[in-house]
Amino acid sequence: MATTSIHPIRVTEDKSIQYIMNPDKAAYVTRYGCWGNAAEISDEFSKLRSMGRNTGSVLSYHIIQSFAPNEATAEQVHQAGLMLCDKLFQGKHQYVLTTHTDKDHIHNHIIFCKTNMENYRTFGTLMDTKHNPAWKKIRQISDEVCKEMGLSVVAYGEISKGVSHYEWTKQQQGLSWKAKLRYELDCIIQRSDTFEDFLEKCRLNGIEAVYKPENTISLKFRMQGQQRFARAKILGYYYLPVNIQRRIKQFSSHRKMILDHDKFDNRGLQYWADIQNMKNVAQMINLLESYNVHSTSELKPTTMTVMARRGMITQSIENLDKKINTLSEQIELVRQFQRSKPYHDKYKSLSAWKQKKYAKKNAPVLEKYKSVGSQLKLLYPDGRFPSEMVLDRQRQALYEEREKLYEEYRYLKKEYADLNKASQTIDDYLESLRDEPEQKRKKGELE
Repeated sequence: MATTSIHPIRVTEDKSIQYIMNPDKAAYVTRYGCWGNAAEISDEFSKLRSMGRNTGSVLSYHIIQSFAPNEATAEQVHQAGLMLCDKLFQGKHQYVLTTHTDKDHIHNHIIFCKTNMENYRTFGTLMDTKHNPAWKKIRQISDEVCKEMGLSVVAYGEISKGVSHYEWTKQQQGLSWKAKLRYELDCIIQRSDTFEDFLEKCRLNGIEAVYKPENTISLKFRMQGQQRFARAKILGYYYLPVNIQRRIKQFSSHRKMILDHDKFDNRGLQYWADIQNMKNVAQMINLLESYNVHSTSELKPTTMTVMARRGMITQSIENLDKKINTLSEQIELVRQFQRSKPYHDKYKSLSAWKQKKYAKKNAPVLEKYKSVGSQLKLLYPDGRFPSEMVLDRQRQALYEEREKLYEEYRYLKKEYADLNKASQTIDDYLESLRDEPEQKRKKGELE
């Protein structure tokens, strides 16, 4: 299976080309419509751009097509890249295609000039619009290529924009470094009394936490073996400083199910506390069994898998929300168009000398018709746009799909909370058992 992404290049075009052509990384290099080294190719791109009308900040575009480990050979991956370029550019754009084998997942880099050689129009003008984004078109073509070559395809909905194939695969395995970091932070949050205590416990658990509230990036983390810091914002809403403090307060109010044996002087109460603790642990073990977790060794990977799945569903819900909002905007445009169209038709039916008077009287609504019509023309260049009823049915289908995801999200949210609660209770109980001999010894010395 292959995932794709596209990024604009606004500066250092030659350095980007030089990077993808690095012989230490690239096993195969193909140039189309250009030749030479990175500087010479960039110069050819520049000459072609000067012949076009669009002089915006974008110089060229960079596509990455990444395959799963052991999915295909370097030769097959390069062939897939060539087929993608043929279908996408249709021979109209200069490009450099290289296949990198320096990672366990072989991947293609494609840098192409934004201006085509046929009519000097730009790639962005033709397809990179709000409602027909280039990344979607590229993904569809890449999937077609994979099917033609007999390679697997990522199911839509499983992976979203902005998630690399490597990260997605690791999420499925419960091994994503982000998923691991979130899990470890969640465990520490549950056991912290204050935000300062949380930062200290991060240090004790091998997580480097840098908190500088005066900076734009106020909080970031790095686990052992992790090369770069991960900003709290990147990890998600729940890991921002204010929300970590809120979660600590919530957990601290009802955190411990395990009673402290030594807080009771009366032996009868101590016995009752021991029995109550065993009941609570048994309850948590039964809870784990209900989620098909049969040992503590299964607890952490199961929790991380649930967390990764919950995160992916959250992303899918956000994507659906964007689609729903887009459809809602289109529905409103169609409504405004239909309301103003009779005025336009009436205007067109009048004789020339009456049109001027009618236009003056109904200027706002005629201007609305023109404005809305222009917006719909951008969305539907052929001028044939769906009716309000059709768009509303599409929106309703998205609502239903979102509700199903919400149901699964609510279930996973509860499962994640239950697994964390069980993990904490069992850990606290085992810790109390480990401490008990030492406590009894100290008590005997005092007596």
